[in-house]
Amino acid sequence: MESNTNDLSSTLYRTVTADGPDSIRLIHLHPGALTDELRCTLASADLSASPDYEALSYVWGKPVFDATIICNEDIPFKITSSLHRALVRLRAVDKPRVFWVDQICINQASNSDRTAQVARMTRIYSGCQNAIVWLGDVPPKLQTTLIEFMQTLANAQKQQLRDGFILGDTHVSALQLSQMDAARRKRYGLPGSWDPRWKLLLYIYASFWMRRTWIVQEIALPPKVDVLVGPVIMDWYDLSTILFYVESLKVPGLYFGSLSSWKAFLALTARRIRTQQGNLSPLSELLFEHRRGKATDGRDRIFGLMGLSAEREEMPPADYEASVTSVFTQVTLDMFRRSRDLDVLGLIGSVRPDRPEDLPSWVPDYGSTRGPHPITRRGTVYTSSNPQVSAKFAASGPRPLSFGTDGHTLVLPGMIIGEIRELAKCCVGQRDDDVDVQRGIGQLGLVYTFRTIQDQIELNNTLLSWEKLVRGAIGGSLTYEPTGESTQDAFFTTYFEGQVERITDEIRAIFALERFSLMVWRVLTLGCGCTWLPVAIPFAVIHGFIIWASRPAWNRLGYPSVSTVEMYADMMKDATDRRLCTTTDGLVGLAPPDSVPGDRLALLQGGRVPVVLRHDVDGYRLVGEAYVHGAMYGEMMDAQKVTMIKIR
Repeated sequence: MESNTNDLSSTLYRTVTADGPDSIRLIHLHPGALTDELRCTLASADLSASPDYEALSYVWGKPVFDATIICNEDIPFKITSSLHRALVRLRAVDKPRVFWVDQICINQASNSDRTAQVARMTRIYSGCQNAIVWLGDVPPKLQTTLIEFMQTLANAQKQQLRDGFILGDTHVSALQLSQMDAARRKRYGLPGSWDPRWKLLLYIYASFWMRRTWIVQEIALPPKVDVLVGPVIMDWYDLSTILFYVESLKVPGLYFGSLSSWKAFLALTARRIRTQQGNLSPLSELLFEHRRGKATDGRDRIFGLMGLSAEREEMPPADYEASVTSVFTQVTLDMFRRSRDLDVLGLIGSVRPDRPEDLPSWVPDYGSTRGPHPITRRGTVYTSSNPQVSAKFAASGPRPLSFGTDGHTLVLPGMIIGEIRELAKCCVGQRDDDVDVQRGIGQLGLVYTFRTIQDQIELNNTLLSWEKLVRGAIGGSLTYEPTGESTQDAFFTTYFEGQVERITDEIRAIFALERFSLMVWRVLTLGCGCTWLPVAIPFAVIHGFIIWASRPAWNRLGYPSVSTVEMYADMMKDATDRRLCTTTDGLVGLAPPDSVPGDRLALLQGGRVPVVLRHDVDGYRLVGEAYVHGAMYGEMMDAQKVTMIKIR
């Protein structure tokens, strides 16, 4: 990782040491106005003495140290512009403020200092007076409007509570904004659906802060958390109350609930509640829960969550001297032994170019945030209590995991159930919310529109290829032989990875509309799809017009609610980054994006779901987990066919 340490700052760290077992460094931020030079004093402190300080949670941004803070009178210390803006906003006018800030308080150029200080992070954030979350600035002309609008929303929620239109103690509105007439909106002080003030809230979701791994403990551990966005500072609880309220209003055109940033916020809020109540979770659960969290150093995806895990006292401390492969492998083996299952294999995603070459295929690349939604954790719901995890799949039966390893090769019982014959296109992959959020705050226009059309064209073409593949595999049969159900139901259930408990009549209605949409696209493109944009875009426009023109008919049939549409979108996301596949034996399923014809589908003892294996020298390589319709509940597991399988 690029360092901000030069000769002068190295001298600073040699002078201000933190060598003792309880020793840390703190900055005393000098007072000043917004335009004054940024100055601080770096000093040692002892955690056992319970010093008074605040801890800063922020985004480094790119490791470009193009700003300066003067430390200890005369030492220019290079910091990122993101941190510089945060400190300028946070410093008081008339008195010093004491902060713990990782970029300055840890010698980032020293692995030994990073190792020692990261080992104390749990105590650092637990022992601070409060943590301050810096989400970033807001354009000056919008700052006053944002302050006033946040107060408007708080007042509206209180008035609704007095009127009995808040559901229990959930902070959730019983009325959506579209269900309020002008008089009721006026009573609550709420603007209309298309008022531009609603888009100001997107500045909260636009922050890259919600995509960091380290924020989990920075939010979960402190006794108090304040959030600062531009000039607005709010307690975490107050902010979450307003955001829950706004999400429940279902503002047309701004469905906050579909943003991954919102889901990250939900997970953080639930994790904070559980941690403050003393309920710690296994590291494996934390890794699944925050699998989209990013870190410059892949090892921090592990180190940043260890302090919150139930097994933290038994785990070795963070060690930046250890290689990425060593850290990832040892953590994976530890989770195998503790859980006695293979759930963690659900974190294996697409192979990225910088994946360590010596990392075994059965070890997830925890440094990657991409890849399909884990099938083993499909259906995870974050609540204020323990998360409810769908654990109904039991593809390999009830036997627990039993394995052997030499550190590189994993040997365990299993059986091959099929060979992939054909694969359709990969379903449109997930994307971050950046484009959606930036469009909302006016940073994008035509770019967003063009990309949305591209995505829809790609989705239509992909679904055509899926439909063609299923028809070719099953032929004219109306029955899916492995389960005895209709071909249509088998495809429908496979499409949603077996989420039968979430499939309602409204979900089926949306699916029917999607099928109608696909039929229109098939007719327009003569059943072949179209990828050449000069032709595809006019087709997409005509396609969109036909769907729009037919909407009144669908509305008369009872078009689903906004919440159902959002749930459908979530279910769709679960299937992204997977490819529909068929086997030589007539099975249909969803395979990882890196799968190829000839790969094997296998059941491994201790695994809830099938996996895709690829022949390798003296064994197999693991490609990823799969959904195979008709093999998810142990139907195909045969103890007589189980052999020892080597995975390298």
